[in-house]
Amino acid sequence: MRVKTFRAPSMADCLSLVRQELGKEAVILGSQSVREDGRTLCEVMAALEQPEAASPARSPAATRSVAAKGGNGGNGKATAGQAQPAPATAQPGPSGDWNREWGEIKGHLLALLRPRMDFSALSPRQRLALEYLEREGVDEASVLAIFRSIVERGEDTVIPALSRLVRVKPLTPEAWPGVAHLFVGPSGVGKTTILLRLALAARAATPSARVTVANADGGRGKGRMLLRHFAELSGLDYAEVDGPEDFRRLLDAAGAGEAVFIDAPSLRGEGAMAAWCASMGLGAPRNLRAHLVLSPVFSPAQTAHYLRVYQCPPLASLVWTKLDEACNYGSLVNMAHASSLPVSALAHGPELTHGMAPASGKAVWKLLFKHQLPGDYADADARA
Repeated sequence: MRVKTFRAPSMADCLSLVRQELGKEAVILGSQSVREDGRTLCEVMAALEQPEAASPARSPAATRSVAAKGGNGGNGKATAGQAQPAPATAQPGPSGDWNREWGEIKGHLLALLRPRMDFSALSPRQRLALEYLEREGVDEASVLAIFRSIVERGEDTVIPALSRLVRVKPLTPEAWPGVAHLFVGPSGVGKTTILLRLALAARAATPSARVTVANADGGRGKGRMLLRHFAELSGLDYAEVDGPEDFRRLLDAAGAGEAVFIDAPSLRGEGAMAAWCASMGLGAPRNLRAHLVLSPVFSPAQTAHYLRVYQCPPLASLVWTKLDEACNYGSLVNMAHASSLPVSALAHGPELTHGMAPASGKAVWKLLFKHQLPGDYADADARA
């Protein structure tokens, strides 16, 4: 298989380069937005199956060495969408090797299954939709799931199959009654901003209700001061969470009808959030829900890694931020398929009072198929 990475100002330009060099038979393995010389570019990794000349059998060690080099000119750097070792934030050891090897095995299995996706069995409209999703960065596992769902049910459109794969549960008091909300995810993704946006929305909806924002990250001095400062300016209650007793008080308050939003620490290492929850006495609380905050600008390897890091008993939904910085939105489909979690909120821009909407089917489809951000149209909150 010949693998190569292309960069261009837009996705259309990238795809044009792929067709020119690899031809129409090329398969898109992954895409992401990257920064280069102060510019935002689209990066696409594509592959072309080609017969290999007969050569002596390689040893397992040599095979792993070649796989690690990938299609990036043999410089040893892994690219997005390619089976690769865990990122630098992961702890080194056997688990990283296993994840890499499983990624390689999964890639080979999907390559074998792909010929069974006979797009000629679909209507022209369905075929175009699936081809578009592939260009948008939706991975082969998700495309295969959509294809099988359409064929098995004999449906006329792609949206019903997508709706089963990408579920939505809007992050509103009506959809999540009587629970405290814990926001988890990597540093810099916008957890604190999402928390404040939701807290301000809750205060605006019910001015007489008590709204509490809490910091559970004792190591973030600057972030803690920022959260406390905005809470005081906005008339929100502020709390520090240092252990199980503090969490117990907040969960009791949420059960009594108070709106509670908690900022969790950014962690490292697979399973780290589950261990942290256990240390805080949050094994399986009835009225706590955690939301994993991610951005579509992350590579597929990053999002998969963060899912492993922040998987924990209270985890209940996905929140997508920095939508205005992405050049495609296939990650929304890929993560929904990989995690089986619903999308609960969509956010873009830095403003605290604008740029966020509870997730809805219509908002997700407009984002995925038209690149329209929530708020760019009048009916962003309408249900599909």
